[in-house]
Amino acid sequence: MAKKIDITKMGGLLGNKSTPVTPASDATQRGSESVVKVSSKLSNDEIVNLSFKVPAGFRKRFKLAAVNAGITQNDLVIQALTAWEKSNG
Repeated sequence: MAKKIDITKMGGLLGNKSTPVTPASDATQRGSESVVKVSSKLSNDEIVNLSFKVPAGFRKRFKLAAVNAGITQNDLVIQALTAWEKSNG
């Protein structure tokens, strides 16, 4: 037989309109750090989305290359285009 849970004892875990739940003091907001890092590296340019499809094998190689280099995928795209521009005039 399943154990019954008394939800009235869980009041501290739930938020409501008068007492919203706040994040833990050591929690970081997702995306907040990456936006700062990217925008500081790309001068004052506005950050916009770039989307295209690639073969699954290429995607895996690309992600691994970024991880192995210790850089973001955005940085890898920027470095790759910069290198290609230098070699192709």
